[in-house]
Amino acid sequence: MSESKKPWRTAISNYDEGSIQIGGYRVKDLMRNLDFGGSLFVLCQQRVPSAAEAKLLNALLISVLDHGIVAPSAIARIIAASGVPLQACAAAGILSIGDVHGGAGEQVAKRLTEQVAAAQAAGQSMAEHAKEIVTATRAKKQRIEGYGHPLHPESDERVETMVAMARELGLVGPHLELALAIGEEIQRQSGRRIPLNVDGAMAGILMDLGFDWRLVRLFVFVPRAAGISAHAVEETVRERGWRVIAKHDDIDYDGPAVREFPVLR
Repeated sequence: MSESKKPWRTAISNYDEGSIQIGGYRVKDLMRNLDFGGSLFVLCQQRVPSAAEAKLLNALLISVLDHGIVAPSAIARIIAASGVPLQACAAAGILSIGDVHGGAGEQVAKRLTEQVAAAQAAGQSMAEHAKEIVTATRAKKQRIEGYGHPLHPESDERVETMVAMARELGLVGPHLELALAIGEEIQRQSGRRIPLNVDGAMAGILMDLGFDWRLVRLFVFVPRAAGISAHAVEETVRERGWRVIAKHDDIDYDGPAVREFPVLR
C-alpha cells in the first residue's frame, strides 16, 4: 500500500456529512452512553473504558476542578477586571499552569514510567525499587517531585480519595504502587511523613489507566478551565473592575532615584 500524500493525518477523530466520530465511535453514541471523563478516555486512547476506569477518571477530573484563589484563578480575575472576554481570561489562567504550579504531574508521570520499566526489567518489586530511588536521591540531596504540598502539608483529601477509589475499583497498577512505596520509603529513611501530593497521585493513576505521560496536564487544565471561568465571571459580576494588584506603599522600589534627563548631543 502506498503511503498517503495528504497533508494531514489523524487517528483521533473523523467526520462526514452525516456524523462525527471520535476513536471510531459516533459522537451521538458517546453522548448517550458515556460521561465526560469516559469520552475523554475514548478521545485519548481510542477505546471505551470500563465502568470502573470511567468512574476513577471522573473523580480525578473533579479533584482539580478548583482550588480557591491561587495562581490560575487570581490571574483570570485580574484579566477579567480589565474587561477582557471570558475565553481570554480562561486562557490566561491556564497559561499559569507550569512545572512548579499545577503541571508537575507531567514530570512525575514521565519519571514513574521510566522507573516502573526499570524495576520490571530488573525483576524488582516496587518496594525494592522505591528503596533504591529514595536512597540514591537522598545521597544526592535532591528532592523527589510528587510529594508534599504547601497548602496541605499533613494530608490531602483529594489524594486520599483517589487512592482509596483506585483500590476499591481494583485499578491500582505498578505506577501508583511505586508512587505510594516511594512515599513510605521517604518516611522510613527521613523519619518525616511527606505525603504523596495530587500531582503524584494523578500521575500514578493516569499511567495505570494507560495514558501517555505527555497528556497528564490535560487532566489538570481541562477541568480547571471551568473553575477559572467561574472565578472570572464572579470577578466581573461582584467586584468593581480594574483590580489593583499592589498599592504603591506595598512596593519596595530599589532602582535609581529621580534624576535629570541628560542633554542629547
